[in-house]
Amino acid sequence: MDKPQESVSKNSSGVSRAGFRAPAFLNGLFNFLVEFLISSQDVIGIDIGSSYIKILQLHKKSKKYVVRKCITRALPQVAKDNNAEKRKLAQEFVKEFIAETRSKSTLGRFVISGKGVFIFSLSVPYLNKKDLRGAVGIELKKRLPFQLDINNVVFDYFVTGQFRDEKSSGLQITCIAADRQAIDEQVQLLKDMNIRPVAINTIPDCLGNLLPYCFDNLSNKKTTTLLDIGANISLLNFYKGRTLVFSREIPIGGEHITHAMAKPINSPNGPMNISLEEAEKLKRNIGIPLQDEANVEFLTDFGPLKGDQLSGLLRPTLERMVMEINRTIVYYIKTFKSENLIDEIYLTGGSSKLRNIDKFLLYNLEGVQKVVPLNIIKAVRGWGETGVMKQELMMEQAIPHLAVAFGLCLGSGGKINLLPAKEKLEQKAILLSTALRIGFPLILLLSLVFYGLNYGNALKYKILINNLESEINRLELSASQIREYALMKGKLEQRKQLLVMAKGKQPYWWGLLKELSHITPAEAIIQKITTVPGKVPQELRIAGKIFAKYSLVDLELSQFVLVLSDSPYFSHVEMVSSKNDMYSPIPAADFEIVCQLNY
Repeated sequence: MDKPQESVSKNSSGVSRAGFRAPAFLNGLFNFLVEFLISSQDVIGIDIGSSYIKILQLHKKSKKYVVRKCITRALPQVAKDNNAEKRKLAQEFVKEFIAETRSKSTLGRFVISGKGVFIFSLSVPYLNKKDLRGAVGIELKKRLPFQLDINNVVFDYFVTGQFRDEKSSGLQITCIAADRQAIDEQVQLLKDMNIRPVAINTIPDCLGNLLPYCFDNLSNKKTTTLLDIGANISLLNFYKGRTLVFSREIPIGGEHITHAMAKPINSPNGPMNISLEEAEKLKRNIGIPLQDEANVEFLTDFGPLKGDQLSGLLRPTLERMVMEINRTIVYYIKTFKSENLIDEIYLTGGSSKLRNIDKFLLYNLEGVQKVVPLNIIKAVRGWGETGVMKQELMMEQAIPHLAVAFGLCLGSGGKINLLPAKEKLEQKAILLSTALRIGFPLILLLSLVFYGLNYGNALKYKILINNLESEINRLELSASQIREYALMKGKLEQRKQLLVMAKGKQPYWWGLLKELSHITPAEAIIQKITTVPGKVPQELRIAGKIFAKYSLVDLELSQFVLVLSDSPYFSHVEMVSSKNDMYSPIPAADFEIVCQLNY
């Protein structure tokens, strides 16, 4: 198989349902409206573990989250072994939580774990979305215990990547399934608490939903390994980005370490039998003595005890845990062909607070270079300042327990939702009733406002029309006079154009003669001006006499011709004739000039 890639699709949860199926568009619309309605409210996250009950409510401000209230309560020993007592305590804690927060929201998300929950990594061929669920159901049926009927299972899944080998190729699927009876019990428990369930999820997917808030740059190519150490079991989860790729349950938790310490031991006062309560106290106060603490004496209720005495009690349990973790890492690398080595492990869960657990795992796990608690408190501080956040010491103690609850409350709460189909239909019905309850009065109000605006506009336009009609009647006489004037003006313009067409274009005689008087030199006397009829453009013949008292007559005539050529009224100026007057006392000549008129 190829390296699994980032999740590329997600299917709706719930078992396959026969009968009527709503169109995909309506399903998508309903899901969007449900998510929008839920995201606008402060959802309560409830995590009922085997030793602690954790309840959390966040309030979203812009893109940040603020802790409204959180409760972590340890279960008494009698409640750990009695489900009825545990349910009773859980109901009391939730009612106390709601009373203290004075929250109006009754929406809740619940996490289910332990017996009856199965997480598988499946390989299926490439199929469309409609047929993919059936193929996942077939593969799931092969993996489930034979005594468990597939029809009594609720499952959801998401695609984590693709695989390709020599024989086949297809999709890599992470499928999470749970016993329907266990789901129904948890749904009924929430309803008994007056909490309306909107999602049921599992621990690995909730922690994956939390990861983006704990890392600045969460890579989709690098594998993030998370070890959730609970009371009775531990979960080793592998993620690509926030997408769960593989999860394995390790049957060792904090309770096993407590039972490992509840054994006879030699003390300064002689052999002593350590009870479970005393062993729990030792575990919390001392933790895991390391090799360099073998000769260190720890003060206990039994007197000073050396580290090697306590580590000897814990060694079989811890070595088994290390062996299971190493086996799981090797299996993941070989099965999913991970190109990156698993060199970092992050810890969550209540038992991750155990002293030196991180150092012990770092020293004993093969190839691991870093083992640290998941830095949830850093993300919490970035979400805002509240009264809860000011109690930083309390939060640092409680935050490992609350990791799953945080994952439930952030965003959509995870990629899957194991809520039964019946409950989802009830959610849609409640959504419709809420929309009708809120939308119908709103639509009625908007309709009344729209009618009122239209009625007001109609009255305004009616008044305006009446005013315009009165004004039109008043201006009718003036308008008729204007029309008559326009008609007369049009006729005059038409006659003017006809006159111009009949007469033709004429020179501007007044300006022409004035120009000629200005440019004619004093030595020249114009005796006759004639035009040649029928020529277009018209020609002008100028006849006269010119005198040259101080210069040549021809020179004076040439200058006169040049002056005529430069005038805008004349063009193509030519000398027709020039005859000297032999009887004149001063040089003189008779001339005739012809030129075209510019008009």
